[in-house]
Amino acid sequence: MSELVQRRVTALGQSANQTRLQRVLTRIVAEPNLHARMVNTLARLEYVGVRKMLKSRRAEQLDLDGLQHMLDEAVHALRLKKAATALAADVQSVATFSDGDTLAGDEGEQYFQSLDRSAEGRLARVALDESARAEANYLLTSAAIEVRAQVFYPLYDGILKAAAAPFSVAAIMKDEDRHLAEMSEQLAAILPDWQAHLEAVLDDEDRLFSAFITAIENAADSAKAAQPAA
Repeated sequence: MSELVQRRVTALGQSANQTRLQRVLTRIVAEPNLHARMVNTLARLEYVGVRKMLKSRRAEQLDLDGLQHMLDEAVHALRLKKAATALAADVQSVATFSDGDTLAGDEGEQYFQSLDRSAEGRLARVALDESARAEANYLLTSAAIEVRAQVFYPLYDGILKAAAAPFSVAAIMKDEDRHLAEMSEQLAAILPDWQAHLEAVLDDEDRLFSAFITAIENAADSAKAAQPAA
């Protein structure tokens, strides 16, 4: 892990957003049906990542590690989807990745897509051919998400353990560690001044993720308000 990445991971772990995330995830995990929708949101984001890789990665840039990354993210989506269906009292309530079957699912996908556009904008004036530009865009977006995963999944796994939840995300955490190392190495090889570009995208990611947390908080509040009175 580069000094930049380590510094940013440490800062995220001590941030106000992390405190907010811990608070709202603790609330959500305590309510199985709400938790099921949240896990379905995570599965949807993993699926969006797979879809993005399939669309953006060119054949001339795709190697064995790239194929493994696609497979890993697809497996993460499947594991999380199965966990969501196991938690839900009604399997049909999390049958799809629609906004109604997730918790702030549309806002989660907007976070992902906005981050991708941020990376694209940062590269607009960088001298790269079309293939290298598409690869650099993918790598910047993926690296920023993997940095977030370094603090999201350990926090979430701790909350799951404290609540004696019937599943863990420890295996996903191990994959994300490997992905981040790969993204950093590949960025250094393809993008001049890659750390400055990544730093800027990480700044945008923090702002976008904060908005996503707000959406999760609001969705959790709305779900609670919609519950029939005891």
